[in-house]
Amino acid sequence: MPIRGPVNVKLYKKDEAETLRVGPLTIRVYEDGSLTENRVSSVTVELPPGQSGPPMHWHRFHDELFLVTKGTVAFVTPDGEVTASVGDMMTVPPGAVHTFKNASATEPAECYMTATPGHYVDYFRMLAKATTTGKQLTSEDVEHLMALFGTFPPGVQSEP
Repeated sequence: MPIRGPVNVKLYKKDEAETLRVGPLTIRVYEDGSLTENRVSSVTVELPPGQSGPPMHWHRFHDELFLVTKGTVAFVTPDGEVTASVGDMMTVPPGAVHTFKNASATEPAECYMTATPGHYVDYFRMLAKATTTGKQLTSEDVEHLMALFGTFPPGVQSEP
C-alpha cells in the first residue's frame, strides 16, 4: 500500500546517536529500523588500530553494506582478504561468509554499515549489554547471540 500523507524525515547527529561499546569497538546507532518499518538500519563501527571485528560468520536473512569512512578495513572471506580504503564499499549478501578488521596496526578505522532488515541492530545492543560488566564472552555465548539473529559460523549449513 502506498504511503499517504506527509512523511517526516529525521536528521541524526553524531553526538546524539546511541553509542554502544562492544569490547574495544564503538558502535553508533543512527537508524535502528524504527523509522523504516525495519527495512534498513544504519550504524558506524569504529575499529581501533589492529582490532578485529566479529568472528567469521554468515547471515541467513539479511544484507549488509560497509562504506569505509576512515582508515582501511580488511574484509576477510574464505577466498581471501581484500582491503578497502576511504570511499570503498563492501556488499555482503545473505549466505556470504565474512568478517572484517582494521587493516592498520597504527591508525584507527571506521565504516558506515547498513543492515536489512533493520532489527539486526538489536544484536549489537545485546552484545553491548552482555559485556557492560567487563565479562569476556565465550565463543559459545557469541554464537548463541548470533543465532538469535540468523547469523552462524561458517561450519553451520545454510539449510536445515
